[in-house]
Amino acid sequence: MRGSTIIPENIRWPAGLQRAIDTFLSLSGTLIVASDFDGVLAPLVDDPSQSRPLEASASSLAAIQHGQDGRIQVALVSGRRINELAQLAAPTPGMRLYGTHGAESGIISDSGELNARSTQLTEQQEAELTEVSSLAHLLADSARGAWVEHKDTSIVLHTRLASSVDTERIERELRSFARTRNVHTMIGHDVTEISATGASKGASVTALRAELGAVGVLYLGDDVTDETVFAVLNGPDIGIKVGPGETAATYRVENPHEVGFVLSYIADKVNADL
Repeated sequence: MRGSTIIPENIRWPAGLQRAIDTFLSLSGTLIVASDFDGVLAPLVDDPSQSRPLEASASSLAAIQHGQDGRIQVALVSGRRINELAQLAAPTPGMRLYGTHGAESGIISDSGELNARSTQLTEQQEAELTEVSSLAHLLADSARGAWVEHKDTSIVLHTRLASSVDTERIERELRSFARTRNVHTMIGHDVTEISATGASKGASVTALRAELGAVGVLYLGDDVTDETVFAVLNGPDIGIKVGPGETAATYRVENPHEVGFVLSYIADKVNADL
């Protein structure tokens, strides 16, 4: 049996959030608790390969997924490649994973392995992505600290370590070029991602809701791409924005540490009678 979550005095929950969670958990039927990874479960770091979820969040998500009545589905929804997400987030059996903003999807098997599938590009989409990739590499080479990441259905221009002047210049040029091609631009924290597909986090969560016939979704996200999820939430759904910035989410917490308290509260409620 998990103990009750004790919220430190310096943690200020948004007005109404605790009551909204209680109402959400009281719904009859399947529920979804979904979250972005970087900046939400794991603090943002300069080296993406060093990103790790906070223990409070990781253990709470596992407890939620394996709750006593088995009616809550946990999903991780990220811009990262799905294999990388599975490695860094250490998800437990039964969790759903969506990588590359939903272009990749999968589930963790009982043995802990990832069973995944990805969107296949057409020849035309491959050609469009190759053109964008060529320019992205030229721009990255012109800006110290910038680099390009390749995914199966997109490329990502990273600018976290580049100067603000270079960042503004190369992001502007890449986005301008992308508008002349049949591709999709996604803007995040110090990244510009150009995708050959129309995959989005919002579409992924919507599809999962339909597949499971879920009666409610709780979603946590910190990035611009997470707004596609917040925009499709309704009724008893709960959207929680992590950190600053404009948002369509109803509630906001300050950082991943506060996310840990939110998830611990949910885990404790779900397993209160164990």
